[in-house]
Amino acid sequence: MNSTLRKLIFIVICLLAVGGAVLAFRQDEGAKMQENEMRTVTDSTDRKVEIPAHPKRVVLLNASHLDLYYYAGGKDTIVGKPTSEALADEVKKGTENVSEVGVIHNPSVETILNLQPDLVIGINVPFHQQLIPTLEKANIPVLIKSLDTYEDVLDTLKFYGELTGKEETAQAKIDEVKAGYEQAIAKTEGKNPPKSLMIWGTLDSFSMATSKSFAGNLIYRLGGNNIADNINSAAKDNSGFVPLSMEYIATQNPEVIFIVTHGDPGAVKTELDNTLGENPLWQDVAAVKNGRVYVLPYQLFAVNPGTRIAEALNILADDMYEKE
Repeated sequence: MNSTLRKLIFIVICLLAVGGAVLAFRQDEGAKMQENEMRTVTDSTDRKVEIPAHPKRVVLLNASHLDLYYYAGGKDTIVGKPTSEALADEVKKGTENVSEVGVIHNPSVETILNLQPDLVIGINVPFHQQLIPTLEKANIPVLIKSLDTYEDVLDTLKFYGELTGKEETAQAKIDEVKAGYEQAIAKTEGKNPPKSLMIWGTLDSFSMATSKSFAGNLIYRLGGNNIADNINSAAKDNSGFVPLSMEYIATQNPEVIFIVTHGDPGAVKTELDNTLGENPLWQDVAAVKNGRVYVLPYQLFAVNPGTRIAEALNILADDMYEKE
């Protein structure tokens, strides 16, 4: 091999090495740009929030969002979760080593700051909105996202799939949720819905859920006939609840009554019995006389059930139409 050929080969090798280095550099820079890429979204308070396109450290402030983010492929990026019993067993196990940031109504700012998240997600309640100024000062974006309807659940799953970069995983869960929802709704076809009432209770107060509430809306989707929807519109609360009126209940005479509780279901049921049980109007209500008063599972009705909406619907449908 002559010297000229050797020089030519050497030059070619050098060029290939340089080209490879440049390509690797560009790929690395591209990966960094993608990792640092931001997107602007409008949250449920009409705030425009700049968030990471693919967050790496996410804190979820309520059980419903934790459920949805987990099933949209976000398991490995969740660093903070709410203290809650309203979680599916799989989510509990899958996040057992994730730090708790407190109950939904009292999240710990200090704990959240120590976790150094690049995104915090909560719902449209004062307790979460109050975190915004402090966390934004620490350059931590807070996204407030309501989950008021079944459609919100599907839309949020899709959005979280975009954040996790696992759109196919999220879409598979969307398809599963849709199939379960449609099967539950099909149970009611051709059936006459009974007069129903959903009582929302704590140890301090009781109210009636209208179709504007998530749980009350499930009754509507199964055929309706929720007596709380018939009350004077002027008395309706935008939150989806109206004050409990024994006289109104007696007049409407619901055939099925559902009870949703915050806190210990047994204690709340006892308080309800003590409050209403001695009232002759209550004893004459058809649902009470016929033993059709049901205490619903806290984890499926006291909070948005997230991906388990079909499970919640099936429970309601079985209780609503058991006589048919």
